[in-house]
Amino acid sequence: MTPGGWRYVAASVVGTSHEKLGGICQDANDCQVHLLPNGEKVFVAAVADGAGSALRGGDGAAWACSAFLNLANNHLNSGNSVEQISLETARSWIQEIQNVLGKEAEAISVDPKELACTLLGFVAGESCTACLQIGDGVIVVADSEERAYAHVFWPDRGEYANTTHFVTEDQAVEHLQFAAVQRQIVEAALLTDGLQSVALDYQQHAAYEPFFRGLFAPLKTVKEGRCDELSRSLTEFLSSHRVNEKTDDDKTLVLASRVNGVSSAHPG
Repeated sequence: MTPGGWRYVAASVVGTSHEKLGGICQDANDCQVHLLPNGEKVFVAAVADGAGSALRGGDGAAWACSAFLNLANNHLNSGNSVEQISLETARSWIQEIQNVLGKEAEAISVDPKELACTLLGFVAGESCTACLQIGDGVIVVADSEERAYAHVFWPDRGEYANTTHFVTEDQAVEHLQFAAVQRQIVEAALLTDGLQSVALDYQQHAAYEPFFRGLFAPLKTVKEGRCDELSRSLTEFLSSHRVNEKTDDDKTLVLASRVNGVSSAHPG
């Protein structure tokens, strides 16, 4: 039997607070499905949030996402499996992403700190998923065992209120969160901190299930691959008054559903 593929949508939109000041979206995302020689389809995604205090944080976020996808693809193209992505692998990837951002900073004559951004990385195979994170934002998954949506890591806040950690920090690897989830993930969401207030239940310290259940329902009806129509609809939703009245920050959301998987969070 050929392993199942993935269908996914993604959107990054500018927050109203940035829009009023004439700013641009400093969030970024990048996603793709990687086909292995054995027919297995691996979903690779990255989401990043450029620091508001960084001159080119949005560029840093975009470059960090692109670099993560390149590193994951190189790992898989070299014959390595998702199971072989370890904490040490993730640490080396962060160091390489720092090198990429350092070169980009040099090319545009700015300090690398001006490219500061958070990073969420996700590589999902048939029976193992590698997740890594520096900073805030959250990865939420559903599988056939836990029967609910659950966060992989709780958003990492810094020492002071409204602060977090960034890939460009000298000690970034010390703040790296990594997990190898040893079961089949059937649905996944990656989002930046602009959506945390609507996607997380802070009292229960958990993912807010109605938010994800509603968003995943349309995705289950489309064919494999990226759905541009639903991605446009997602952009409209993230830009809507309904969302903007709860958050004025930039917002990024990636949703992915395994084609042959049945979500335990909302079967049917």
